[in-house]
Amino acid sequence: MRQQTAISAGSVFVVYALVSYSVLQKVNSTVKEPYMDEIFHVRQAQHYCKGDFDVWEPKLTTPPGLYLISLVLNMSLTWIMGNKDMCTIESLRITNWLLGLVLFWIIFGLVQQLHNTISIWQKVTSTLTLSLFPISFFFHHLYYTDTGSLLLVLLMYFFSLRQYHFAAGITGFCALWLRQTNVVWVGLVGFSAGISWFQNHRNIIRPKDSLSKSLLNINSWAIQQIGKCEDREILKVLIPYGIVIGVFGVFLISNGGIVLGDKAHHQAGMHVPQLFYFYAYMAAMTAPVILPLIISRFWQCGKLKPSNLVLGGLLAVVMTISVSSFTMEHPFLLSDNRHYTFYLWKDIFQRHWSIRYLAVPIYLISVCAVQHVIRPRVSALWQLALALCTAAVLIPSPLLEFRYFTVPYFFTRLHMPLAESRRALACELCMFVLINTITIWTFLNRPFEWDSEPGSLQRFMW
Repeated sequence: MRQQTAISAGSVFVVYALVSYSVLQKVNSTVKEPYMDEIFHVRQAQHYCKGDFDVWEPKLTTPPGLYLISLVLNMSLTWIMGNKDMCTIESLRITNWLLGLVLFWIIFGLVQQLHNTISIWQKVTSTLTLSLFPISFFFHHLYYTDTGSLLLVLLMYFFSLRQYHFAAGITGFCALWLRQTNVVWVGLVGFSAGISWFQNHRNIIRPKDSLSKSLLNINSWAIQQIGKCEDREILKVLIPYGIVIGVFGVFLISNGGIVLGDKAHHQAGMHVPQLFYFYAYMAAMTAPVILPLIISRFWQCGKLKPSNLVLGGLLAVVMTISVSSFTMEHPFLLSDNRHYTFYLWKDIFQRHWSIRYLAVPIYLISVCAVQHVIRPRVSALWQLALALCTAAVLIPSPLLEFRYFTVPYFFTRLHMPLAESRRALACELCMFVLINTITIWTFLNRPFEWDSEPGSLQRFMW
């Protein structure tokens, strides 16, 4: 069975790699100069290629992990291919393309680990679908930090699920070199490892337990262990993640904040509706999977419980207050018409002041749908931890940008059921293929010019 699964995955991978490579070639032949943030990333990588490690681009806000990966890769390719310059924009984009290929197998490993009872077809289809997730797939072919960041976070989670916690800690530390906010996902993975230990060794947390019961069981266990030494194994599980978080705390204090470089345009805020945007986005991107599950379970339940209606009403009030008090419009959102979020905000949310409030029922339904679908597969405690980590990453960011939703999307989607419907999986795959085709084609074939920069082509992108 394993051999057959590997062969099937390998065949799909070859097709995926060829399609991705053709996209990379088309991007390189069409967009020959660094585009948008690539300008800063490419320039910094080229400093490293020259050995200028004391030079730092002031516009960059993330650590140098991507440039170090490219440096090692390019040194290897230079040794193999001779004196060819391997730090051109085309060569640097190969870094993310290769990382995207590795990411395919990490996703495959996670699907097998989390959904080991489903069929080969469902495993392979789910892996391909997640590998074609539109936003991450798009950035596999540009020189951004997104692909490497996602790869290391998911690899950390894979190691943790396999009980390789030391390797997971090292991978989590490496993930911080791509993006500082990955410390939140280190915390989630460490927390998940702790829950798994309690489930496997003490059986005090079960997926169907309520949040209050899980917390009560952990508290009772902790009280019983005071003065005992029998369960030091839990420390061996948690220490690797704790060390990474501690090291990051030292960086935070010494740096005077989480942002490197351009701090002026990346001030943390209290952008609470960002969390609501994510759940609406999550529900939309998983609609082929969520809708059949929600409809079938609604009919099975017959009607909503009064307690759920009351809770939903309270949540709607909180959302409305949050939208009123904490909606933020970042200057970049309102001034850069190259991003889809610009048109989302200008053509929908700014049409009338009431639109942002009329969207509250959509947010509410999305939150309930997403949480309801993943609830049977995880404990209430883990579900709460994921929601809090997602909030910790998104709420401080004043800028609405779909790229920031990628990691929480993967953590959520990986824990949704994959075996409910073949038709749903096929629809999700087709939806992603269509979105990728439209967005990549538009990026390549529909450039435009700004009046302020005649002769310079601008392109639509995520």
